[in-house]
Amino acid sequence: MSGRASALLGLGVFVAALVTFGLVLMAVIRTDAPAVPTQTTTPSKLPQSARFAKQGDCVVNAGTDQQPDMILVVCAPHALEVIERVEGTIDVKVCQKFDGYRYHYFYDSELGDKFDFVLCMRRRNG
Repeated sequence: MSGRASALLGLGVFVAALVTFGLVLMAVIRTDAPAVPTQTTTPSKLPQSARFAKQGDCVVNAGTDQQPDMILVVCAPHALEVIERVEGTIDVKVCQKFDGYRYHYFYDSELGDKFDFVLCMRRRNG
């Protein structure tokens, strides 16, 4: 076999192996990828943390009472609606001055008080 024929044969084997690898990789990705649950109206959006919540937004606790995981949701009856967001504190007593306040959530940032906040909330009427 000449040098040119060997090079073409080697290139053909390499391309075939590359195509096979790509097909196997696509098959594995399609079968192993878990569905991502969302609480938003847009299926392509991932749930957003309550860190982005502002007055008028609604949240739900996807965690537990001991380890809450508050995420933004579409406002609906019985959802927790943010009455006020108070920046720079984790003192939930600040919520007592807001009409309708019944629930709170605070975020204590490891980066300092500047990033701490409290969400003062109420349950939306059904």
